[in-house]
Amino acid sequence: MAKIGSFGDVIFEVSQKKILTFKELEMKSSAKWDEHSIHRNKAKLEFDGPGLIDLNYTILLRAEQGINPMKEIAKLERIKNKGEAHLFILGQKPLAPNKFVIVDTSVDLKNIDQKGNILSAEVTLSLKEYVESKSTVKKTTTNTQKKAATSNKKSLGTITITVKSVHIRNGPGVNNKVLGYATNGQKLTVYEVKNDWYSLGGGKYITASSSYSTLKKG
Repeated sequence: MAKIGSFGDVIFEVSQKKILTFKELEMKSSAKWDEHSIHRNKAKLEFDGPGLIDLNYTILLRAEQGINPMKEIAKLERIKNKGEAHLFILGQKPLAPNKFVIVDTSVDLKNIDQKGNILSAEVTLSLKEYVESKSTVKKTTTNTQKKAATSNKKSLGTITITVKSVHIRNGPGVNNKVLGYATNGQKLTVYEVKNDWYSLGGGKYITASSSYSTLKKG
């Protein structure tokens, strides 16, 4: 038996008794960019991290190849309806580091005998990458002390947001988690500049680019 891969308990294999394969495997991914409008100028793009991966493929189910089409279709429907997330294995390795969920299925019943038995079918599936959430950080005395220290720290000045919206992150860089947004006209107290990012205190940061805000020192 040659095992091609698997998704959950759906095993893709080729042997003398059984052939279960897929075709037209397509993997799509993109990056996330936020567009901020600037009065009388072209919009400013801000990178917001990588997007999710989409997988699309079609499974071939034929009774003459040792497959029970309805049984395999039932497996896929169960995975979809229960919201199960699984790695898509190709060969001996995952196709991507994260798991996938089935978001859409389309079943084409190709051949039905005189007794109503399904002899062959093709199932087209759409999968989306599922990123498991990380455990939340519990509030500690150290975190409380940091916030207290920030409140006693002398401010660098005040910024005024000049675009539609800007991300507020939990670190000085675009790869850090988005905590919220600052909107046009909003004024924020800043305490220092770190790696071209303003520290807002309490572990919050916003870009120091003059394309997004103006700074009034003092």
